[in-house]
Amino acid sequence: MLHSLKGRLGLLFLAFAVLFSLSALATLRAIEAQEQDAVMIDLAGRQRMLVQQMTHKALLLDQYADEASRTALADAAHTFEQTLDALVVGGSVTYSPDRSVLVPATQDPETLAALKEVQDTWTIFRAHLGRISATEPGPEAEAAVHAIERLSPELLRQADEVVRRYETAAELKIVHLRRIQVAFLLTALAVLAAGFLLFHRSLVQPLHRLGLAAERIGSGDLSTPVDPPGPQETACLAQSLDAMRRELATSQQAQHQLTEQLESRIAQRTRELDALHEVIREIVSQLETRHVLQSVTDKATTLLGADVAVLCLLESEPNILTVRASTGPPQAVCGQRTSALLLPADRVLAGDRALPCGAAECHGCCSVVARPFRASHLVAPLRIGPRVIGALCVGSSKAGRFSDEAAHLLTELAGSAAIALENARLFEQAERAAALEARQRIAAEMHDGLAQMVSYLGLQIDQVTDLVTAGQSWAAIAQLQRLRPAIDQASAEVRRAITSLQQDPQPPQALHERLARLVDQVSQEGRPPVDLVLSDPQPLILRPDTCEEVVRVVGEALQNARRHAEAGRIVVRLERRDGEASVVVEDDGRGFDPAAPLEGHRHFGLSIMRARAARLGGQLVVHSEPGRGTHVSLSWPLGGR
Repeated sequence: MLHSLKGRLGLLFLAFAVLFSLSALATLRAIEAQEQDAVMIDLAGRQRMLVQQMTHKALLLDQYADEASRTALADAAHTFEQTLDALVVGGSVTYSPDRSVLVPATQDPETLAALKEVQDTWTIFRAHLGRISATEPGPEAEAAVHAIERLSPELLRQADEVVRRYETAAELKIVHLRRIQVAFLLTALAVLAAGFLLFHRSLVQPLHRLGLAAERIGSGDLSTPVDPPGPQETACLAQSLDAMRRELATSQQAQHQLTEQLESRIAQRTRELDALHEVIREIVSQLETRHVLQSVTDKATTLLGADVAVLCLLESEPNILTVRASTGPPQAVCGQRTSALLLPADRVLAGDRALPCGAAECHGCCSVVARPFRASHLVAPLRIGPRVIGALCVGSSKAGRFSDEAAHLLTELAGSAAIALENARLFEQAERAAALEARQRIAAEMHDGLAQMVSYLGLQIDQVTDLVTAGQSWAAIAQLQRLRPAIDQASAEVRRAITSLQQDPQPPQALHERLARLVDQVSQEGRPPVDLVLSDPQPLILRPDTCEEVVRVVGEALQNARRHAEAGRIVVRLERRDGEASVVVEDDGRGFDPAAPLEGHRHFGLSIMRARAARLGGQLVVHSEPGRGTHVSLSWPLGGR
């Protein structure tokens, strides 16, 4: 029991309880003894009073000899004798008129000797009292009174000695009680000191050692065991703390191993992502479809450690996957086409990530890969948003070659490959569109410049031919001489067209200035007069290409009005409203029917004008009726001044 803190504290509390009980019991016994001693001292003191009373009664009886005095003397003598006998041998004695007390026999030898002396003197004193009570006043009674007077001081002294003896005995009891109380106090202090030492050794020191052990564990020291200090309770707590230390050490070791594994996986994943980033950057940087296709399969085999990689596209037929590029041994590819409707090909194309499969499962998904190279196999769709353009397959002759990370890498690579292929397709489409636009621009430049001049030269040559045929050589020579500036202008137009194709972009231009120069140029060529009307005084600043397109459309409209409309007046009006600009060319000529087929030159010129309007993002509207002139309107949105 003393091996546990509970038992030790219980024993300590029991010792305190015993000491308290003994102290209380001794105190109670002392109180009872003091009460008894008080009664004894009181009775002994009453004996002295009775001696004095009897002496006084004896003197009165000697003088008066009345019956009341005799009765009082007899009662006092009886009380004195009864009390004296009770003090010596014990017994019941009248303490007060209505109370009797039981007096124990005196055990103290000295007090008992003093009582014997009182008894001896009382025997003589009582005999003299009897002679006084039995005789009438006279010489004999007087002699008894003198004897009583002589014995009374001695009897009083003896009674006082008895009282003193009882008081001394009572004081000794008090001193003894004090010694007992001091002994109890010292014992209690000793028990308290022992309890303090017990508490310090059984609880404070073990808890301090456990606190140090907890600090060691908290600081990371999990190798030092926790000793079981103190009683069973602290030892059990130490065992629990040591068990926690062992669990933490095991957990820390497992966590360390897991951290190393995670760091290794993170490092590997980082290397894979870096490699994937380099691969994607290299693939996306290429803009030729053939190079992109071959680069994707090459990088797939390198990045995933595959034996073969095949890229199939959905091209001419929507349900047929056609091999467009492959990397690996020649015998690894056993076909050029496979169906996209067979399982699991449709599941792959309908998904958004790579799917792993074994040799027995992949008979319908990129089955162009030979069976020996399909021991482990990954297939990823080439997806651009909701649209699937093909699939990327990698295979290996080793089972379990590809992990989940490999599937993720292939998914990322396939997505980047799809984007790269789409970029290459858009780049080729843009190149074709740019080439087509360049051809249209060159055609428009030739039509607006060189073609017009060649047409003019053709008319002049026809006139020279007519003059030569008519024999007017001098007129023909003069006409030919006038052709020289036109030929120079045609040559200048060709050089200007070439220069415009090679020159750097020009700064923005004011459209009203370009239109003013065009109107002046047309007006200098002769009738009809051309007026320029500006509805907005603020200049309209446009990009050079936009400004050139507008001027070319207005120039073609002015040439058509001069050559074919037989107009008396032409008006060019520039307007701007609600984020849109428009140029209107009106003439009061003979007009034409827009629904009727046009001659080749006019039809070609009108189509070029519409093409220029389309490049501006606007539209060209022609209103005309025979005999009521022509109204040509070009409108386009303003992207900013």
